[in-house]
Amino acid sequence: MRSVVRIQILVLVIAVLTACGFHLRGDSDLPEAMAVTYIQVKKPFDTLNDDFRDALEGRGARVTETRDEATAILRILGNRDEKDVLTVDIGGKVQEILIRQTIRFDVVTPDNQPLVEKQTVTLSRDFVFNKDDILAKEREADLISTELQRDIVNMAMLRIAAASR
Repeated sequence: MRSVVRIQILVLVIAVLTACGFHLRGDSDLPEAMAVTYIQVKKPFDTLNDDFRDALEGRGARVTETRDEATAILRILGNRDEKDVLTVDIGGKVQEILIRQTIRFDVVTPDNQPLVEKQTVTLSRDFVFNKDDILAKEREADLISTELQRDIVNMAMLRIAAASR
C-alpha cells in the first residue's frame, strides 16, 4: 500500500513540474547572425573579453579578431566593478563587503543594425570579511569577482538568446 502511495505522489510531483513549464536550462541558442562574432571592447586583454569569447564559442559561434569578416558585433559598452562596505563592527572594522559588477552591451550587424538592443546586467554578492585573515579574504574576494563575472556573462548570453526569439 505504501509503495502505491509513493508512486502516486511521484507521478503527481512530475505532473506539477511539467505543467508549470519547468525544464532544465541548458545552453541557449544564439541568433544565426552571430555565427561569426567580433567582440568590441575598450580593454581587449580584459578577462571579460575572454569570458565572452568562451561563452560564444561554447554556444557554437566563431569569434573573429577581424571586424570585417564578422556577421555580428558584440559591443561591450560599459563594465563597472564596485566594492561597498555593508557592515562594520563596534571598532569601525569592516565585517561584510558587497561586490557588484554591472555590464552594458548590445549586438549589432556590421552596418550597425541592432540585433540586440542595449542591455544592462548587474549582479552582486556579499561576503563576511575577517580582519584576522586578510590574505585569505582578499583571495576569496577575487574568487567571488571571477565567478560573478562568469555569471554575468551567462546572463548576458541568455538575454541575447531571448532577444533572438
